[in-house]
Amino acid sequence: MLERLSENPWPVFGAIALASFVGYVAWRNNFKIRRAQASQSFRSVILCKLAGLYPIPTNWPTSIDSHLRQIFPELQRAVAEFRPYVPWHARRSFDAAWFVYRLGRDGREIDKQLYHQYMGFTSPGRPVIDPKETFRANVDKLLSFARET
Repeated sequence: MLERLSENPWPVFGAIALASFVGYVAWRNNFKIRRAQASQSFRSVILCKLAGLYPIPTNWPTSIDSHLRQIFPELQRAVAEFRPYVPWHARRSFDAAWFVYRLGRDGREIDKQLYHQYMGFTSPGRPVIDPKETFRANVDKLLSFARET
């Protein structure tokens, strides 16, 4: 039996290569399906929890800070569940988008949540920025990672 294998190495190598290729294609297909499901789940949680605020702010609460703090645990869970499905080369950008959403560009990690960027505060010498547009841009950036469906 071993003599036949050593006499005919190409058919053996071809069979092993074909089996490996088929296994890889099956794994890749299943992974793409799981990523599409995770993307769909992530988008649905974000859109459900931010209903009335995103994409068009039709129901902007008077206290946006307390509203966003109230829904933060569900959003945090959705981000944590979706993060493994973000491609490895985009995870740093995804983490940065999540950081900017909850803390702003000048935020500190020790604050955990700080939604002043959505309250419309202005500083002297700085241009006035629409808080609703800032919110929309930050949520758009988060959802851009879940476009693979």
